[in-house]
Amino acid sequence: MTVAGVRLGRIVMMVRGGEGIQKAVDFYHGAMGLTVLRMTEEMAELRCGTGNSSSEDSISINFQAVHSEAQLSTGYSPLLSFEVADMNSVVAKCVQLGAHIDGPIQYQAHGTVAALRDPCGHMIGLYQPTATS
Repeated sequence: MTVAGVRLGRIVMMVRGGEGIQKAVDFYHGAMGLTVLRMTEEMAELRCGTGNSSSEDSISINFQAVHSEAQLSTGYSPLLSFEVADMNSVVAKCVQLGAHIDGPIQYQAHGTVAALRDPCGHMIGLYQPTATS
């Protein structure tokens, strides 16, 4: 999405070492269906969206291996929020792949909301909009 000439093109998430890279790829590819574009022991880039990497409807999520505890602390990593079509099946996949639900699933007028921690400890949000007729 482009706003006032600025386009969010990439999100960078810090993970603990090479094992964090593998956990992140396993989780976000397996549970969320993101496409793995490239992966090394120190970084991985996954695509979220239907377009190519330069498309308006696509964004890259990069996972960077870090080795300093300070880089893993609050403030270095954003909260990711994903819109999903089937909350129950996505939550089940996430838990199966190592996520932990953080509080109850909430059923609100505008849609269903869930908060989880991925296997590396990052908070993620899931949102299923209420169907409109």
